[in-house]
Amino acid sequence: MTTPMARIFTVRRLAGTLRLLLLPLALGTTFVAADTSPAKAEINYPYCLRVYTSRDFYNDCSYSTMAQCRMSASGRTAECYRDPFYSGPPGSAYVVTKPRFLPDLSDGPDSPYYVPPQPRPKKQHHRTKRRQHKN
Repeated sequence: MTTPMARIFTVRRLAGTLRLLLLPLALGTTFVAADTSPAKAEINYPYCLRVYTSRDFYNDCSYSTMAQCRMSASGRTAECYRDPFYSGPPGSAYVVTKPRFLPDLSDGPDSPYYVPPQPRPKKQHHRTKRRQHKN
């Protein structure tokens, strides 16, 4: 039979143990939530469509050419413009970049980021004349 005082000590010990177990989880959640950098798109397109709604507008930067964008904007309250943040060379349809937020685990032959390894330089064997011992 336990006394009420023994129960209090057991509950306090259990609460202290739970605090020690939950503290790393709370700190880990805080550090994960603190990373507020926006995710970078995998494919950047050079042309954007700005569509105006009754209250607001939204941007859709998924067009390779101005003609594609204008066809999509046709009949709507929208306009096309060149993406000011486009990082590709002029005239290119799009640029594929590695996302910042994923680890580099997908570099296989089927991955769009795959770069074949460089061939190793051939070893040069230097032939030297054998020294002959004098008798």
